[in-house]
Amino acid sequence: MKLNLELDRDRAAVQDAFLTAELDLEWTGAIVYERDHFRRAGQANDPVPVPPDALRGVAEAVWSLGWPNPGHKPSRSIHECFLALNGRYRHCDVYWAMHKYLKGNRLRVVRRNWMLLKNVEAVLADPTLSIEERAELERELEHDLVNDYVAWLGRRDVRKHLFKNGREADLYDPERQVIIEAKANHRDDVMVAHGMGQAMYYRSLDQLGPDDRIAVLLPGRPCDEVVRLLWVYDVGLIYRDDEAFKEEWP
Repeated sequence: MKLNLELDRDRAAVQDAFLTAELDLEWTGAIVYERDHFRRAGQANDPVPVPPDALRGVAEAVWSLGWPNPGHKPSRSIHECFLALNGRYRHCDVYWAMHKYLKGNRLRVVRRNWMLLKNVEAVLADPTLSIEERAELERELEHDLVNDYVAWLGRRDVRKHLFKNGREADLYDPERQVIIEAKANHRDDVMVAHGMGQAMYYRSLDQLGPDDRIAVLLPGRPCDEVVRLLWVYDVGLIYRDDEAFKEEWP
């Protein structure tokens, strides 16, 4: 469809445009989404549309499905929730209910993975994720972590730093002279060590001198063995603590 319409946009933008159109068409009663296809509305077995002020009930029905997903992966997509509800609600009602009442409240979403707010590690360990999906999930989690930390600091001068060779540190704090590298999973010791190695490498590059401190930014405090490793190499630790962040330095 993208080629036929000669849309000069990337794949994600085209997908978003069609998703919006599909949701609007179903919301206005023009079509109905079956388990794997769309059809025109008007059949006797069409699900009853849910008024906007009653979407909380749909959200509660989604929540009652169980999180993490028992006997399966520790997350659910909107489509999986829609299927699990066995036609009780329109797909668009499930979509809007989840976004309005569950996202950022009881659940978080990265890509199409809806999970408990504190269940990210389990999703990253999901064996059904492909290498590409896991890498994309990690990038999005790191992006969210960096944005949350900068917002918590309340300083606009803490931002990414691009080196002359094209490498980029996740954050540089010029006031404190700290190079910061973020990682998505504090329970994965190899991932934390990788972040430490990246920060050490960045300190050796141009523009930023060897006197700069380095630190890893994580969604939680790693185990004591990993903390000892950071201390050995004089690397600081910054991690999320509920709604705030804590910093520890060797």
